[in-house]
Amino acid sequence: MRSPILALLLASLLIGCGDQSDSSSPAPTEHRVEAGTKTVYSFANACYTLSTPAGYVQADASNLGLVSNPSAATAFYFKPTRLGAYLLLSAYERAPGEAGSKQLLGISDPGGEFLDAAGNFVGEVSYLVSGIGDMSDYFLDLVAPGNGVIREAGELIGDGGERLGDTNVNPALAVVEAASDLAVWALLPAGNGNFHLIADVSGQYLAAADDGSLGLTAAPLAALDTAFTLNPAEGCTEYPEVPLNLSLLDPQGPAKYLQEVPLFSEGPAAAQLDEDDVFGFIDAHAHITAYEFIGGRVNYGDPFHKFGVDHALDECSEHHGPQGILGLVETATSGHGQPYHETQGWPDFPFWPRHNSLQHHQSYYRWLQRAHLAGLKILVNHFTGSEILCQLNPQKENACDFEENWRLQAQRAHEMQDYIDAQHGGPGQGWMRIVDNPVDARRVIDEGKMAVVFGIEISKLFNCGEFLDQPDCTFDQMRERLDAAYRAGVRHIFPVHKFDSAFGGVVPDEGFGNGTIIYAGNLGETGHLLEFEECPDNFDNPSHEDPNAPNPLGIIDQMLLQLSFVSGQLERSPLGIPVPVPAPENGLCNIRGLTPLGHSLMAELMQKRMIIEVDHSSRKTIDRIFEIAEANGYPGVTSSHDWLNSEELLDRMAHNGGPINRFASARGSWVDRLNRVDSRMPKHLVGDVAGTGMASDVNGIASLPGNNGDADTPLYPFTSVDGRVQFEVQVTGDHAFNLYEGRGVAHYGLYPDQIADMQRFSEDKSTEEVERALRHLFSSAEAYLRMWERTEAWENGGRALASSR
Repeated sequence: MRSPILALLLASLLIGCGDQSDSSSPAPTEHRVEAGTKTVYSFANACYTLSTPAGYVQADASNLGLVSNPSAATAFYFKPTRLGAYLLLSAYERAPGEAGSKQLLGISDPGGEFLDAAGNFVGEVSYLVSGIGDMSDYFLDLVAPGNGVIREAGELIGDGGERLGDTNVNPALAVVEAASDLAVWALLPAGNGNFHLIADVSGQYLAAADDGSLGLTAAPLAALDTAFTLNPAEGCTEYPEVPLNLSLLDPQGPAKYLQEVPLFSEGPAAAQLDEDDVFGFIDAHAHITAYEFIGGRVNYGDPFHKFGVDHALDECSEHHGPQGILGLVETATSGHGQPYHETQGWPDFPFWPRHNSLQHHQSYYRWLQRAHLAGLKILVNHFTGSEILCQLNPQKENACDFEENWRLQAQRAHEMQDYIDAQHGGPGQGWMRIVDNPVDARRVIDEGKMAVVFGIEISKLFNCGEFLDQPDCTFDQMRERLDAAYRAGVRHIFPVHKFDSAFGGVVPDEGFGNGTIIYAGNLGETGHLLEFEECPDNFDNPSHEDPNAPNPLGIIDQMLLQLSFVSGQLERSPLGIPVPVPAPENGLCNIRGLTPLGHSLMAELMQKRMIIEVDHSSRKTIDRIFEIAEANGYPGVTSSHDWLNSEELLDRMAHNGGPINRFASARGSWVDRLNRVDSRMPKHLVGDVAGTGMASDVNGIASLPGNNGDADTPLYPFTSVDGRVQFEVQVTGDHAFNLYEGRGVAHYGLYPDQIADMQRFSEDKSTEEVERALRHLFSSAEAYLRMWERTEAWENGGRALASSR
């Protein structure tokens, strides 16, 4: 078989002898076009036919070539896989309950040697290109004496190639039935408003010949046309996607709302938002990239997928095994009482997601977008994980070293941003933007987009655990790793999480279901027991008493409870761990506080003006952090998700101007939690905005809120709090996610429904109480931004902490 490289060299000679093809196109990565014309990003989620001077492309199950009649041309739906690259869908048929069958322009893999089961390319590019052949070979043979017409392996023109029985097993340009890397086409400007379509894997150009044939070529040739016109068309079958199930009512939105309704009617926090302020809420604690944590195979599902929703939310047995038997946490907490769970996702979702399905992804990007359109303005995404659980997990594909894993999660967040941009027409055009400062956050929100801020919540921050009270890292190592996180855009840091670390002690939990688990985990992580003393006052955390609040066990505890780690640690311990951990009247407090290295970390965080998260830290650690912040006038301290375990500490944080964010709940209990901010605000902050934001902890192996409403509760349709949007029941695939079907907030897209339910049906609360709670929630984004702005403007620079190292 003739090498395509040889064909390319011959083509170059022909070009040098007067060929008229365009040889000056920019590299595929540049995507440059003239101002005011269509760009390679302009065709997202729309319908087009392809044509050249030789005719229109027709591609269906029985025909692949050019036709002269434009009405016979195939209309392709252009579904972006990333910026500047698309799947070209010609048909999609699906019966209810079935995933559906697609027809896409692509490269066939009849031998099954180039793709894995998920559609990823796993072969050798050189073998793929050799198998396909080069369409230009055919035309070169016409002018090269003595060779005759070549009928090469895999070549569209001709009938030869390698065979297995009567089947040609070589790849070729074809109409394929499933999305894969071999069906992805990158666009490249070709001049005069036309575009090249380049097979993403092989790098070959789609080419048309005057005889009506289509094929692939390594380079443009005079006898072939690789410049296609993309003609707007109608009648496309749309690529499967999750609908938002909403409609825009009032583009004026919050400005009109603020003019009509005061923010607060009374109370010490009687501040009024104006038209320049942000009206909306923050999710201060989310894990939208946690599908890559703990080895990458604990949670099933992705927030986006290059091949679409039917790949992102498909069949969880890929991670959880047959009947979900490896999804230990899911099986234990989802409430069906069986040693398995149903694994089917798209399109009928018979079991998951549900509010307490802790190992299934619940923040698909379209669900997030639905919440954004209901008022979600800021989301803090915390990179998270557990080295212990990753090491114990027999199924993993990612590194257990969190210094490597948080970088992977950051990469995925940027890829998600780019993917959303691709769906909306190009870089910067999507509704989600990653930001690292409050100025950009306000600008993004003013543009109608959601700002995403990065944080880190991990038990061994910067790999700085401790063993027998000896730190695993030096000050220089800690600072180097902190610098790297800061450069990557991380602005929130948890110094302590779940176990004692080189920075400080952890807040203990009580009882077997929680305390003993952490007790054993701490022994394995640090080589010593948690050491307790009775707290000075009772820990009062209402979220842990609320049946509609998220499961308090959180990200590590649930899995430790299920894995042999706990029983193994208890059996091997020579120290005789008591079961359960005692629960004295005033609660348990860790005797460990902020360590010397922890003091140094505080100084570094303050010098960088980063936001210090005190949840999960011991009482003594928090006390010292507060003392440092108060002595230096540092405002950047926050509690993002109800793990302070003390109303007194929450009051102290509010007094210092730090924002408080609470787990979302349902109806009256959520109203009470939001309105508690009224009693916290000190006199010196009167006139400032005191909002209470939301903490979802989504995908952090923690439940979303339930809802006990009746199936016939008349919620739908409902209007968003700001009056801009009308929402219907959210439908994904064939499943209508009604808030009252028994799954509660089954996925992130139902937070708008939960807010509307609180607004309408908190029957044990007065209208004034409900309205006040909504104002607190919808002023939380502004309150967060003001705290961040004060933190950025802080001028002390940490001089008072110079001696702490």
